Amino acid sequence: MNPWIVFEVVRFELKRSWTPGRIALWAILAAFPVALIAVLQRQPGLRSVEALGFTAYFLVPEVVCLLGLMLWATPAISVELEGQTWVYLAMRRSGRSLVLLVKWLTAVLWSCSAAVVSLTACVRLIAPPDPLKLWTVLNALALLSCLAHAALYVFLGAVFYRRTLVAAVFYTLAIEFGMSFVPAVVNKLTINYRLRGLLAQWMDWEEARSAAESIFGAEPPTVHLTALALTTALLLAAALLRVARAEYPGNLES
Repeated sequence: MNPWIVFEVVRFELKRSWTPGRIALWAILAAFPVALIAVLQRQPGLRSVEALGFTAYFLVPEVVCLLGLMLWATPAISVELEGQTWVYLAMRRSGRSLVLLVKWLTAVLWSCSAAVVSLTACVRLIAPPDPLKLWTVLNALALLSCLAHAALYVFLGAVFYRRTLVAAVFYTLAIEFGMSFVPAVVNKLTINYRLRGLLAQWMDWEEARSAAESIFGAEPPTVHLTALALTTALLLAAALLRVARAEYPGNLES
């Protein structure tokens, strides 16, 4: 697949999605954590850097990124079916794979850009002793979250093309927010478990390390990074295989 073609299609997809509604949604996602951090700063028990830093992590890589990706990555196939453009894409060489990869990259760019803006403002409000370290770690986790969760959501969108948002919401609440907090072996299969493990290792926060054996992950950072890379690659490969072999209807009404 020609990288230049991918770049041009991503640019086209970004321009097409540059609508007032999506821009407003992007602004809301970016502003929500900043407003909440500003409110929490006034609470006496939540003024420590560690408490505010973990709150910023939870609000952005685990909430803002997932909400943005749920809206932009999950409908990757259904939006083309509803617009009756899928049949034309499917007839082109590598058309199915191209549209899936482009939707994945576009969702990552949209959500990650909102995360960077939001985290920059949050770190300025928190004012830690080493702001660059906190900013770098949180943005790295946001990027990893976007890459892995976008692959997850395009896979769900390729499988459950009729009820994409329902499937994404159910999986997110039951697995990523439910099972990842359960101190058992099964929580190691979730993306958020790996992200929290990296947060605990990279920031070396005392409270995070005390919970490392249960919900934060006590493995070395290389283990978490490898698991995230494998998860992203496998989910993307599964999604590409699904769209290559699936026979979708011409539109969702059929």
